[in-house]
Amino acid sequence: MESNSREEIRSFLTSTFLFEFGHKVTDETDLFDAGLIDSYGFIELIQFLEHTYAISFSDDDLASKEMSTLSGIARMVADRRPATRQAQRVP
Repeated sequence: MESNSREEIRSFLTSTFLFEFGHKVTDETDLFDAGLIDSYGFIELIQFLEHTYAISFSDDDLASKEMSTLSGIARMVADRRPATRQAQRVP
């Protein structure tokens, strides 16, 4: 499930912020350090994630270093999706 959301998030990032993932920008690139997203863009990204995946983030989540890379964002989304949380509870 993480791979599907990763591709959706990747598509959102590339179409909204007009950059491409490839040799210079990878799933592990810090999007803020690379100057690809600023604080306004981060708000737009969070709104997209919360609306698209019906999830919410705590203040600690938003301050987490995980939220700076595509890989980290995809993991955070996967951890918060209802189906993922429910599947983790099944013995």
